[in-house]
Amino acid sequence: MIEIKDLNFEFSGGFRLSVDKLTIEKGQIFAIIGPNGAGKTTLLNIIALFKEIKSGSLRISGENVHKTKNKLSLRRKMSFVFSQPYLLNDTVYNNVSLPLRLRGIRDETYVNEMLKVFKITHLRNNNANILSQGEKHRVSLARAFVSQPQLVLLDEPFLSLDERFKESLINDLCKIIKLNRITAIFVTQDQFEALSLVDSMAVMINGKILQQATPPGDIFTKPSSREVADFVGVETILEGSIYKKEDNLCFTKVKDKILETVSEYNEGDNVFVCIRPEDVIISKRPDTSSARNHFKAKIIKIEPWRLGYKLLLDCSFNLVASVTAQSIKNLDLKIGQEIVASFKATAVHLIRRGFQDDAI
Repeated sequence: MIEIKDLNFEFSGGFRLSVDKLTIEKGQIFAIIGPNGAGKTTLLNIIALFKEIKSGSLRISGENVHKTKNKLSLRRKMSFVFSQPYLLNDTVYNNVSLPLRLRGIRDETYVNEMLKVFKITHLRNNNANILSQGEKHRVSLARAFVSQPQLVLLDEPFLSLDERFKESLINDLCKIIKLNRITAIFVTQDQFEALSLVDSMAVMINGKILQQATPPGDIFTKPSSREVADFVGVETILEGSIYKKEDNLCFTKVKDKILETVSEYNEGDNVFVCIRPEDVIISKRPDTSSARNHFKAKIIKIEPWRLGYKLLLDCSFNLVASVTAQSIKNLDLKIGQEIVASFKATAVHLIRRGFQDDAI
């Protein structure tokens, strides 16, 4: 559906968008995640034909955007959803039906269907500007899908919504996209929002696509670089080296400790050792589970994190673990306390560290 190669776009301020390769299949729900200022919205605007590229290749549905003579026809196959719902000072029905009226289509059937899908039929005669924020987003999405587009582009579509509205809206959005085999691309900073919605995902940092993965969970468990690991919440990133290997089991030295890890890397490789906080098990005595790594640790810090707590541990190297509020209570965890931290060899992800990384 979308093929990008060697795309470059430079702003007057010096920021440069540079995408070597990006492929999005027909019918996929695809997310581009990344921090503020990474270039996500700019890339979405280029795909939407709002911005023109000077170099590189962009193909949409097999058509070369540079060579096509009828960009309007290509643009009419798409819909764009902005982070803020820009609505007319008119009824909900007239807002949703606008794309059809602009095309000279007066059929009410699909308008009524979209009102039903996005649960706003009862609002059809209301003025769109007096609706709640959640209702406005539903009107905006209904308008985007009413023209039966092949491609829908969504720029932070749930940015201003309360959490209680998001889940319902995401479910409705998924349903219509999958039912109609629409290709959807959306950009967001919210990693977990993206995970709940997409088939595939890419990480963009400083104008570059650093990793693309299907399934998207691989980005979180197998980040391709330190930058990606840091962005997707790998709290423990350590420098180490593999000093021995037996089959796929690597004995990796971090400071004065040996970690058992699973990797395709080889003896002598310098690596970053990545451990997610939710993969660390905390106990008061040596763990009897199948985890191959057990370290005595001192609790340095306890702080709230998501729905639980995050512990900073000193195992002679720094290690971050997540625990529930119930675990804090049951284990009576306190700063300065000695505990045992355990994690499986398969929970450790290694990233090869090059000369440039050593110099940083």
